[in-house]
Amino acid sequence: MAEATPAAPFLLTPGVAVVPEAACTVSGLEEIEGGWPSDVNKVPIPVFDTGVFVTELINEDILPKKFDASLTEEEHSAFQDNPETLLAKAKQQAEDRADQFVEGTYRGTQLALTKIYDLIEKKFGSFMDTANFEPTVPSPLTPDQKKAFFIFTDPATDKYPPHLNLAANKPANTGVSKAQGSAFSTADLFNKLRLAQLTTLLPTVIPKTFVGEVGAKIGEAAAWTVYGSMGRPDRGTTLADVENYNNRQSQKFWHQKDIFDLPNIGKPGGLIFIDAATDPQDSVMKAKISRRAEESPDSLYVQDYSYFRKAAGADDLSCTFREPDQEDGGKEKTVTRYGVASVCLFNLDDDGKLEPLAIIIDWRGSINESVFIYNRELDPIKQKDDWAWRYAKTCIQVGDWTQHNVTVHLCRTHLIEESVIVAANRTLPQSHEVFQLLYPHWQKTLSLNAAARSVLMPFVIVPLMPMPDQNAYQFLNSEYESFDFKGCYIPDDLRSRGFPPEKINDGKYHNYAWARCILSMWYKIRRFVKDMLLLRYTDADADLQVRQDEDVQNWSKEMRASVQEKGANIKTFPEFQTLDDLIDAVTMCIHIASPQHTSVNYLQNYYQAFVVNKPPCFYTPPPRSRDELLGYKEADLVAALPMNHPHEWLLASHVPYLLSFKPGDKESLIIYAASKYHVYKYKPGDKNAAIARAAARFYQDLAESDGEFQRYGEDTDDGTVVYNVLTPSWNAVSILI
Repeated sequence: MAEATPAAPFLLTPGVAVVPEAACTVSGLEEIEGGWPSDVNKVPIPVFDTGVFVTELINEDILPKKFDASLTEEEHSAFQDNPETLLAKAKQQAEDRADQFVEGTYRGTQLALTKIYDLIEKKFGSFMDTANFEPTVPSPLTPDQKKAFFIFTDPATDKYPPHLNLAANKPANTGVSKAQGSAFSTADLFNKLRLAQLTTLLPTVIPKTFVGEVGAKIGEAAAWTVYGSMGRPDRGTTLADVENYNNRQSQKFWHQKDIFDLPNIGKPGGLIFIDAATDPQDSVMKAKISRRAEESPDSLYVQDYSYFRKAAGADDLSCTFREPDQEDGGKEKTVTRYGVASVCLFNLDDDGKLEPLAIIIDWRGSINESVFIYNRELDPIKQKDDWAWRYAKTCIQVGDWTQHNVTVHLCRTHLIEESVIVAANRTLPQSHEVFQLLYPHWQKTLSLNAAARSVLMPFVIVPLMPMPDQNAYQFLNSEYESFDFKGCYIPDDLRSRGFPPEKINDGKYHNYAWARCILSMWYKIRRFVKDMLLLRYTDADADLQVRQDEDVQNWSKEMRASVQEKGANIKTFPEFQTLDDLIDAVTMCIHIASPQHTSVNYLQNYYQAFVVNKPPCFYTPPPRSRDELLGYKEADLVAALPMNHPHEWLLASHVPYLLSFKPGDKESLIIYAASKYHVYKYKPGDKNAAIARAAARFYQDLAESDGEFQRYGEDTDDGTVVYNVLTPSWNAVSILI
């Protein structure tokens, strides 16, 4: 038997590598002393033992409390209609119980948060299985029973876009045996599993203050023996302080074989802009932009977050909150988070180099009301001290944090896919080819989404966003409602953003490895979907058969139905007039769950764990004039960043770690294809043989991606990090985390 490869550690935050719980082995210890050390102080602790952790929660009296007795009649009624209405109550209880720990270590808090979120995810998974929403083995419910069982929520009840209503299990029990239906009634749903109460655990383990260096506290041995000093990675008066801390700790890592294992990115190896350039010092860049706009207008790109205020329904992107003063014994002080609606103009040279040319740090409705700055194209040594330009670039990253976490990741993978799941369950028989194509790509999605709505959004994402809670949820709903389902088909999406699919392998785009990989994946998935659907819809009259298929037509209607009609409210979901319409829609559903989510989820730790690279917000107001911006020094940027805000740094760095574990082979898309082939290869009948052939061809296409995507990664100018997140072994079959 071949020797097992040691599990690679993953970055927890700058300076901490952690092996995922399921993969913990002695291998990491063997590299220290060749086995289990005799001195317990030398044992690194990658995760807390569950039993030890839970008993400590008991000892500290911070287990979640029941709040049944405190519910009003109105709350009871709302709870029965949608159990997630209790989340607001749970959040208030959590805030009332926060700061029970006066002082703690940064490392110990990280371990506690990791364990708590693991327990919460398992609890939601257990609930979804037992309640028959996401069962290990599905029950044979009739179409009518499924339609009564899977129901969309009304966003007015819990602030989220339409999603699975966890109270919808009761009607499905009518006339169904206990073996087929859910064992829970609406009234005791949360009492039995206490899901809402469990969410209150997360904030209660974060101490008011963090000790500066690890002393005789939780995590001492791990921090000093393996990972180095685990003081406060946010602390410092210069950017060099956090950079040096990050780089010192990253040198402790081993197994740095691929981008998953690398610590984080902090470890290095239009016309409106032309018209705005009225200052003499802008003349050089104005001339460059004008020349590029005339000679190669398709080489100018805009990263545009100017819509943030409108989407959030807020004129002012800011909000106040209370946080413990780390320098004054944890005494609370009022702090303000600030956001910006930034816009950046880029130039893509013919050699593939992307350069920012000009930045509007915060769009205020017109260029005259907005502060903007041009790239002076200084040499690298002088650029290091160009603090106004560095601040402006950070403004773009602040906007990018919100768009990535709320829009691209949470909303347009997790929540859109949940709508697909609910609508498909309401309309498609389990035997339907479309249902069977989609079902394998739904593993864990409903339970993960419920946990995200209950914990990640209210306790982590929203507390980092630069806007009041109600505006944060309005922003989320706006991004959901504005999602262009058909417009995001990969060939159309790339073309609309200025990357012609037919030219994506030209030298000009060689650094856009994601586009090259994802376009290839789109066509591979689409070919498999087409092969499978042609087994139901024959070539001769396939379009007519699709139009006459009531099941898929009802699926389309359910996806497009408004909130008032109790639908998914995705207006841009296609009406199926042709077989190609259906093929594209099914391809998109699989694309969202598999390669799209894989690509936006599994590298979050690499890009976000070094918090100053992509901060969620600022802590000082953005400059209101260009002169003020040009006067910025390093101290101004440091004051604006999450430096010296350990609670916010902890949350901002820890969430990408939680969501970045690499999927295993058994949960990959290529194993799905291989499994499909092996199940059908010996089944009798022409249709089964055709399914086996389609699966075999899909497997071969995916297997060939290994070398293909490796070449795309190696083609990029970055000679240190190869983009290989969509490698077949790592391309997850569904939204698994």
